[in-house]
Amino acid sequence: MPNYRKYAWIFVLVVCITSCKKHFTSDQFEDDKIVVLAEITAFDTVKIPIGKTIKIDNGSLIRFEKVNDATVTLSEANNLSWVLQPNYSQQYSNNPTSVFTNRKRFKPNTTYNIEINHPTLGIVKATTFIPPIPRLISTDTASALFNDKDVLAANITWKDSADKEEMYVIEALKELVKVTHYFIYQGKRYNFDTPAGKELFNQIQNTPGVRILSDTMGLGKFIRLNLYTEDNNSENARIDKLTNPFRRIFFTDQVFNGKEYTTRVYIDKQFFVDPKQKGRVRLQFKSVSRELYSYLKLYEKYKTDFGSVPTNQLVSPSGNIKNGLGIFGGSAKREKVYYFDELR
Repeated sequence: MPNYRKYAWIFVLVVCITSCKKHFTSDQFEDDKIVVLAEITAFDTVKIPIGKTIKIDNGSLIRFEKVNDATVTLSEANNLSWVLQPNYSQQYSNNPTSVFTNRKRFKPNTTYNIEINHPTLGIVKATTFIPPIPRLISTDTASALFNDKDVLAANITWKDSADKEEMYVIEALKELVKVTHYFIYQGKRYNFDTPAGKELFNQIQNTPGVRILSDTMGLGKFIRLNLYTEDNNSENARIDKLTNPFRRIFFTDQVFNGKEYTTRVYIDKQFFVDPKQKGRVRLQFKSVSRELYSYLKLYEKYKTDFGSVPTNQLVSPSGNIKNGLGIFGGSAKREKVYYFDELR
């Protein structure tokens, strides 16, 4: 998500690249369409990935191309608006789409509109609502076994609102981090990981109070962790067998409207500890907009079916982008962070 954070929208790329409809032929996929791939999350800074579709080879495959010549305007329901600019920083250089940014932060319980005006591809619009922050009561975790697999079991309890429909998504990500080392000398911080820093430290290491400290810095890269559930009230029970792994766990409040509810999820520990991919595990509980919920649930179903159903019978997710493709959806989250790697 984020990521996103989480800039975890790479999952959408798979859908767009392999997207198809029943009785699909390559000629049915529209070329040169604006694609928006954005989950906007309360308190995150504005980052909107935008691209366009391009046919390659014989026209049966689709790839993305960056779009930097569009005017992108983001507005709130109160008519305040901001023009976003394409961000050319190194962190987005490998993105298949352009990323339009602004220092503004998204607010919960707020409706947002986006308008993209492109000189040749026309005007693309979308609207979404970022829900209020969900009322997470507790998250209790313990190591366990699930179908003979080593997992982290998490009991998640939250309070639903009685006055409105709410939709929830549970996710688990491993955020990759870089461990940095430093020391403080005469009130100034020095980077121990540089040749100059090491040289200075060797000279003053016997000075009282001088010692090597460590810090962690997120790399903006995430690994999605598989989740399991045994909860028959989850939407996953209608997507696939509950013995199979999921990317996300889905709930509507039809069963527990206005009440407290507890569910248990199991997180695959496969990537918890990896010397080559040091990081921290983020367990996220989200309240999401209806359009984002529907999009992610359809994607989960699509990926579940892929490989077992002929591709010409698959249904790809439909988004809420008028005159374009993709999704512009809102979310608000609570998050628990766990450390399993030895970070030093």
